[in-house]
Amino acid sequence: MRRSTLWGQPQTYLLLGGTALGYALMMVLAGPKPIAVLAGSGVAAAMVGSWAAGFRPSEATANSGDLLDAQTFASQLGTLEQRVPPKAQRAWREVQAWSTESQRFAARIYDRDPLLQVELLEALHTVLDLSGQVADGLAVLDQIETPAYQQMAQQRLAASRDRLQATHSQLQQLQDQVALSTLDTAGDSTLPHSLQSLIEANKTILQDNQESA
Repeated sequence: MRRSTLWGQPQTYLLLGGTALGYALMMVLAGPKPIAVLAGSGVAAAMVGSWAAGFRPSEATANSGDLLDAQTFASQLGTLEQRVPPKAQRAWREVQAWSTESQRFAARIYDRDPLLQVELLEALHTVLDLSGQVADGLAVLDQIETPAYQQMAQQRLAASRDRLQATHSQLQQLQDQVALSTLDTAGDSTLPHSLQSLIEANKTILQDNQESA
């Protein structure tokens, strides 16, 4: 899982660069004396070792199997597809396309801004959760015959489906926004907030559907 490893973190390279700079400065000030070399090496090794020992992938990363990887995401989405009855496969295809493209948008955003990893992973978790609600809704509709209950199931299904479509559109816009921001040296500070708003909106639909089930 290349994105959740120690060497996949930008902070690792910042630490190494800072440590190397500090070590070089120490050599300049103290001179290449044996004790200075040993002390500087010890401090540098301790700093890097402490970061490596304390590194833990975030909970979202650890539990996701790296949803920013297209193959991993497709595998989990394929597991959800198994819940969908044969006659509902056509409706599922549209949802599957939105989810797959949402993952691709998120991966492209990550490639340009790795510091958004946690938010992007959480967003993809909600995409899978919404896809799961759609898969379950299609399965339930296949079994219900009472009109009143059919209407209730359709409403919950529509809410999850509409939210997935909105997420797809929002992630596409954010991808374009990130691509455009690369032309601006100041970057775009609104991206984390935009992703959090998207995540909260998805969680609201997920919770509402669970409470009304």
